[in-house]
Amino acid sequence: MVYEFKCESCKHEFEIQCMVSEYDKYKKQSCPKCKSKKVNRVISPVSISFGRGFFKDGYDSAKNLTSNQNGE
Repeated sequence: MVYEFKCESCKHEFEIQCMVSEYDKYKKQSCPKCKSKKVNRVISPVSISFGRGFFKDGYDSAKNLTSNQNGE
């Protein structure tokens, strides 16, 4: 996993790559730039788009869809 962090003091953003089981070792990370301990994990929003054909039956349900111009 890749975890993102941001320093409150100098606003430096950095990433740490580690296994989920190792996260506890890194969650109290200090800033590599200014060495401040005021570092917060950045939680980025994730958007998943399922296009036509992504249905329980694999495809057949998509045949009856109509295109929506608003993207909904």
